Amino acid sequence: MSANDAGPAATGEPAVVSQAEEGGAAGGPLLEVTDLRVDFHGARTVRAVDGLSYTVPRARTVALIGESGSGKTVSSRAIMGLLPESARVVGSIRFEGEELIGLPEPKMRSIRGGSIAMIFQDPARSLNPTMRIGAQITEAIHTHDRSVSDAAAFDHAIELMELVRLPAARERFRQYPHQLSGGMRQRVMIAMALSARPKLLIADEATTALDVTTQAQIMELLRDLQRRLGMAVIMISHDLGLAASFADDVLVMYAGRAVERAPTRKLFSQVRMQYTRALLGAIPRLENPPHLPLAAVPGQPPDLSVQQLGCPFAPRCPAASQKCVEVRPPFAEQEPEHLWACWHPAGVEPRS
Repeated sequence: MSANDAGPAATGEPAVVSQAEEGGAAGGPLLEVTDLRVDFHGARTVRAVDGLSYTVPRARTVALIGESGSGKTVSSRAIMGLLPESARVVGSIRFEGEELIGLPEPKMRSIRGGSIAMIFQDPARSLNPTMRIGAQITEAIHTHDRSVSDAAAFDHAIELMELVRLPAARERFRQYPHQLSGGMRQRVMIAMALSARPKLLIADEATTALDVTTQAQIMELLRDLQRRLGMAVIMISHDLGLAASFADDVLVMYAGRAVERAPTRKLFSQVRMQYTRALLGAIPRLENPPHLPLAAVPGQPPDLSVQQLGCPFAPRCPAASQKCVEVRPPFAEQEPEHLWACWHPAGVEPRS
C-alpha cells in the first residue's frame, strides 16, 4: 500500500491515507482498526467499508458476521494489503502498534504471510493444481526464510502437516491437490498459513465449501491450534452457529459498518441491534414443524454506491422510525462490553 495519496495510476497500488498517530503497542490489543473506510472507484464509487472500528485481543477469536456484501472480507483484505488498485483505503490499521496503512510494500510483504496469515474459502482455487502438496508448503517456508535448507524445509513441512492432523503426511507430501479431499486441502492451506508461526490468522469463510462434519473438524482444529500456538484469529463467516460455537467475541457487520459487538455468550443471550435479531430469527430450528416456511430477513441490503444518511438497515427493520432514516446511530458501548448502533435496540428503552 502506498503512503501517500498519489492515486492508483501513479503507484500501481491502492491509494491510501493514514489518519493514525505514531504509538507503541505496550499493553494494547494485537490489532486495532479505527474508522476504516474502503472505497472502490469505477463507473460509480462504492463504499464497501464505512467507518469500521474494532480490536482483536491477543490469543482470542473474533468472528466477523454478516450477509454477503457487509464488508467482512474487504476489511480483512485491507488488513493484509491485498486490495486491488481501484481501492482507496482511509483510516488506521495498527498491528502490534505499527500502522499498516501506508507501510512500504517490502515491509508489508514481510508481515503478510508472516506475522499475519490468511486462509481462504476454497482451497481448490488457492492451491496450485500443478504442484505437489509438499512443494507448495516448502515454498511457503522458504518465502519467509530463504536461509532454510531443503532438508530442514522438508522436515518442517512434515511437522506442519502432522500439526494440522493430515493423515499419512509423508505420503501426502508427494500428492497433488486433486488427490486430496476438500477437508485435506483445507488442512494443507492451514499448514501453509502456519509456516511462519503467525500471531494473527484470518480465516475467510474457511469452512463454507466443506460438508458439515468436515466443517466441524476444521473448526475444532483451528480452535486447538489457536490455543496451542497462542494466535489470535479473525473468523469471517455468515454462519452464526459457527460463531456461537468457536468465537470469543462476535462483531456483526451490515453495509460496511459495525452494528453490534459483544462477548459471544452475551451477544446471543442479549441481542440489541435489530439486524442481529433478524439474523438470529432466520436460523432454522429443529423444534420447528417441518412444514413451517424458513424465516428470512426481509428486503435487500442497500446500494453501497448511494450515501446512507441514517441506519442502513432502516428500510428492512420492523422497528424503524423516521429518526432511523435521517440520523446515523453511533456505534458505542451502551452496556459493559456490549456495543451497538441502533436507535431502537431490542430489550432496551429507545434512546431519545
